[in-house]
Amino acid sequence: MCWLTLSKIHLPRVVAAMSFIAVQGCVISTDLPDYKATLPKVADQWSSQETSNVDKSTVFAVSQTWFTPDFHQKVSEFIVEGIKNNPELKSARARLEQQISQYNAAESALFPTIDLSGDASRTKSSSKGLSGERIKSYENSFKAEARISWEIDVWGRLEAESQASYSALLQRQSDVEFAELSVATRIVLQWIELIALAQQLDISRQEKSNLIEVVERTQDRYQQGIGSILDLRLVETDLANADATLTSKLNEQLQATRKLELILGRYPSGKIKSAKEFPKIVTDFSAGIPSDLLVHRPDLLVAEQKIIAAHHNLNASEANRLPRLSLTQSTSYQNRKLSDIFDPYSLVASIAGNIIQPIYDGGQRRAVIAQNKAIEDEKISEYVNTALKAFDEVENYLGNEIHLKKQEEELSRAALMAEQGQNLSREKYYSGLIPILDLLQAQQRFFVSKSRLINIQKQRLLSRVNLYLALGGHNTPLQKSVQSDQALSEDNRNL
Repeated sequence: MCWLTLSKIHLPRVVAAMSFIAVQGCVISTDLPDYKATLPKVADQWSSQETSNVDKSTVFAVSQTWFTPDFHQKVSEFIVEGIKNNPELKSARARLEQQISQYNAAESALFPTIDLSGDASRTKSSSKGLSGERIKSYENSFKAEARISWEIDVWGRLEAESQASYSALLQRQSDVEFAELSVATRIVLQWIELIALAQQLDISRQEKSNLIEVVERTQDRYQQGIGSILDLRLVETDLANADATLTSKLNEQLQATRKLELILGRYPSGKIKSAKEFPKIVTDFSAGIPSDLLVHRPDLLVAEQKIIAAHHNLNASEANRLPRLSLTQSTSYQNRKLSDIFDPYSLVASIAGNIIQPIYDGGQRRAVIAQNKAIEDEKISEYVNTALKAFDEVENYLGNEIHLKKQEEELSRAALMAEQGQNLSREKYYSGLIPILDLLQAQQRFFVSKSRLINIQKQRLLSRVNLYLALGGHNTPLQKSVQSDQALSEDNRNL
């Protein structure tokens, strides 16, 4: 360490000398690695997309509506409420505010610090006079001082640390965006779940109603001596099971309603009423192109900023091995009288330059550099892994679009045929042409087919919403519904 006390040199000359040294220095700054080059070759289009032949220039034109508009009107109020009140989102925003403060603190290291201080003291002393009496005396001292300290960022160490903090800030911003996107999709997913449960409840009620009618008919047949007690016990057993199923479905609906209320930030009272019908899926859509994912998915943007932050930390650790230059200038006034404290003859000024050159630290700085380089490599690998998972999610959900649509068509036919079979079985049983077991089996087959159809329709809708999340929400209309809270219909306020 070498201290240079420059008491006879003016401050501008010292600043000019330090600036000359800084200009002569070479800022440590290595090129950011081409982390996208480590990705496997990204396809020009999604392999699982039905509409892969859509012209890329019209991709966004055909993807403006994925569901019927009335569905968005019904859930838009919930989305606005959830984004405003969801506790997880509030935590994410608070973490963003913390990171903003940390970035401001890191950036402040690039500027000089100025401190003002004041000091006042009174000293009492006593002495013995010629006649032996005690003589008291007092001495006052007043001091005012201004100190300026500045570390000159010759090698770019402080700038690199500031840039690393800024990358962390961008990560938090992407976290908030992803949290908002996640809350919006969770609300829609839960709303679809509620609609499915409402339809399953209708099936359970219909099944119970049919069984009550069959029990009554079977009781009449038994009393007339046409039917057996076994037939009566069989239908009564199915009726009791239907009652238990209905009770279970009611409990599931209540729990699902409370879950939606928790997402909205409400007290879980279970008072939200669901819609009765599923939204219609608009099949003419496009998921864009795979490369869009790299600039729209919040988790990929976070992974990208982690690489950039690690790179800046690596630059900072390399610059930490080089000399540090700092400048300190202090000006103080000191006088025995407070009224004369700013007297020019009371001025004391000093200027000092500080140069610190690390010589030996047992390899600590070299180890930190190696560690930061390994962290940078780790973040690149994490980015590649995150990107591959993102591509896989989109491909899977696009594949679901094809397979679930086909299953829905097949189950629709099965449910129609099962309904016809149930109606024929009821007529034949009431006419005494078939046994009770044939009717019960036909009824069970019908209600199972209806339930499976509802589940497939729900899965197809959930897959479409999850595809929206997997694409980063950049080309779907749910994002618009969040921004259109002023255009909500009056009917939605009663939901």
